[in-house]
Amino acid sequence: MERLFVYGTLRRSYWNHRYIAHCRFIGKGLTKEKYAMFCNGIPFVCKEPKVSRIVGELYEVDEKTLQAIDRLEGHPDWYIRELTQVEVDGKTYTAWLYFCPEAKGVLIESGDYRDCKNF
Repeated sequence: MERLFVYGTLRRSYWNHRYIAHCRFIGKGLTKEKYAMFCNGIPFVCKEPKVSRIVGELYEVDEKTLQAIDRLEGHPDWYIRELTQVEVDGKTYTAWLYFCPEAKGVLIESGDYRDCKNF
């Protein structure tokens, strides 16, 4: 099993959550590092500039589910899946997160996709 940290349309109450609805939910959390979230209908997290910790949900996923999400996210040609550290309920986990190599859209300074107004 792998851990996956989702910050956008895979989160609960969004349209792509169906891809991971069957997976074990570990909890809501934040990345340990600061990144930049941009939004152009969908979110994009970039490693630079360092703006805020990213808000998301941590799941335990199997390899088949991870491969399906890789296809959805266009990994490695569109988003690039990399390991990062996330905090959930005071505990640190290593988890996969999908990064975008370049900024696209409006900066969401809070790091929370719920604050995106252009979708």
